[in-house]
Amino acid sequence: MMTKVLHIEHLQKNFGNFKALKDISFDVNSGEVFAFIGPNSAGKSTTIRIILGLLRKTAGIVEVFGEDAFKKPVEIHRKLVYVPGDIYLWP
Repeated sequence: MMTKVLHIEHLQKNFGNFKALKDISFDVNSGEVFAFIGPNSAGKSTTIRIILGLLRKTAGIVEVFGEDAFKKPVEIHRKLVYVPGDIYLWP
């Protein structure tokens, strides 16, 4: 049996009347490689920020290592690393 590292079920995120994420569901199991690809404004960064517990979801389930992404961010962050693509460390 494969261990779920990430579980997202019916994830939704609204910014006022704008629906940024509409019913997103997927799982990532231990040993799998998963990539977010898509055009600008497709919801990739919003989804990642919710997974990291940096942004609250409007609806749905987001679990990382079996823990709620927003309720247990410290425990989750001890097990993962996120490096955004737009980070600039040196001039």
